[in-house]
Amino acid sequence: MSNIQLAPGLRPRTARKSDDYVQEIIKRRGADGSRQMSHTAKVEKLATILSDSANGIKRLGVGMIGPIQLKLRYQGIVRNVLIEDPITPGTPVEYDVFDDLGQAYVMSGHEGEVRITPFEGKRVRVDFFRIASQPAIRKEDLVYLRINAVEQVQDETKQAIMKQEDARLLTLLQAALTAYASRPDHTVTPTHTVTEVGGYFTSDSLYSTAALIDQHELTATRLLCSPADYRDFYKWDINTTGWAFKDRVVAGEKITTFGEFQIARSVMVTPKTMWLLPDPEFLGVFPVLYSLDVEENHRVAAFWKGWVFDEMVNMSILNPRGVAKLVKP
Repeated sequence: MSNIQLAPGLRPRTARKSDDYVQEIIKRRGADGSRQMSHTAKVEKLATILSDSANGIKRLGVGMIGPIQLKLRYQGIVRNVLIEDPITPGTPVEYDVFDDLGQAYVMSGHEGEVRITPFEGKRVRVDFFRIASQPAIRKEDLVYLRINAVEQVQDETKQAIMKQEDARLLTLLQAALTAYASRPDHTVTPTHTVTEVGGYFTSDSLYSTAALIDQHELTATRLLCSPADYRDFYKWDINTTGWAFKDRVVAGEKITTFGEFQIARSVMVTPKTMWLLPDPEFLGVFPVLYSLDVEENHRVAAFWKGWVFDEMVNMSILNPRGVAKLVKP
């Protein structure tokens, strides 16, 4: 790693895997999931909360009631589809392509424009692009509202960035599917796409799409769909699913797997479209130069509290042979 000289007051920003954050949380908690606090510390903490009538017990009560939630919290899908790869700053990033055709597809950006770059060769060099957001909130709202407005705004911003990541992933998948499947030397189904003939997705069409990936000596294990198309699984009859599957659905359990597939749903997936993908280690990488970073960006004279959220990432499909799509007409 090359020595990078930073200006005084600046701190280096490095990438971290999501698993690292999970491990830190586990270390701070006990075996039963509770935080490790001594009896004396618990008594002192409770006394502090009870003594603060303005921000202690009142804020706790408001938090238990909570504001009306407008929607479910968004869950990103990128890190379940591609391998997250933290990159050491100052080092060139290159990935080998082992396919006979030596073809890869990389999401690249330049001056705010994001585009797909196809590579043909045995080695792919990665250039990073920035995903950012600048949320702001009026200063008086921090006084008027009893809820923690700062936490709400920051959480919504993180969800918005995850949506940006997923939208660009789906754009990259479509580019890889179109370019690779339409090659003249590609002999497995010219489009790598199956059209559902019924009114909703069926298991027959699902397995027909998976067979396209099977012919490339891969196995489809990930399934991406929109929330509307996700409900098609509930329409399958007992001869398709079996009694145990139906019993779990009636009992209120969510459908997260079917056969060999792990199901992920996202509002960023185009309706009437279902993606079938292999395990991340057979598909591509999600290199991260530095993880999501938050810096204050207050406009004091205008009485706004603001922040800048940004991350430097890239997305690369290094093996497009495992991408297939099922669509409704």
